[in-house]
Amino acid sequence: MDVREVSRGDIKLVGIKVVGRTQELSQRVPPAWLELTRKLEAIRHKVDPGLFYGVTPESDHLNDGQGGVYSYWVATEVSAFEEVPEGMTTLSVPAQRYAVATCKGGPEQIEAAYIGLAQWVAAAGRQARAEAYGFELYDVRRQRPTPPYETFDYDIYKPLS
Repeated sequence: MDVREVSRGDIKLVGIKVVGRTQELSQRVPPAWLELTRKLEAIRHKVDPGLFYGVTPESDHLNDGQGGVYSYWVATEVSAFEEVPEGMTTLSVPAQRYAVATCKGGPEQIEAAYIGLAQWVAAAGRQARAEAYGFELYDVRRQRPTPPYETFDYDIYKPLS
């Protein structure tokens, strides 16, 4: 698995928060992506309308969620929070250093990519930063159409301590 370390500055996001157990998220997240893409034009100050973020508190990955319940935001980056569309929320992700790996293929590749990234972090003598946000970064120039996707080509950002 090809993993690299990168630093990112603060990220301001506007999107939809989805909460549920793993099996519930598989049913709730795709409609949230569809709603986000339908409302994309109403979101002001978009940085790049071709980039989409799937954001999760890293503690959810490390602790099996809060009692098995996970939070996941489907979002796009903005330069300023202003007039957020109804039904959407804001999320600020502070500057952070990340280990980054690519997930490419069908749904069966998702778990393998996350496991491979976690193994790389451990082998490198690093630790994931539990109090930070990790995210998936989807670029429509790498895969089409807009989310939700049936096959994947996106990057996973795991926050490092």
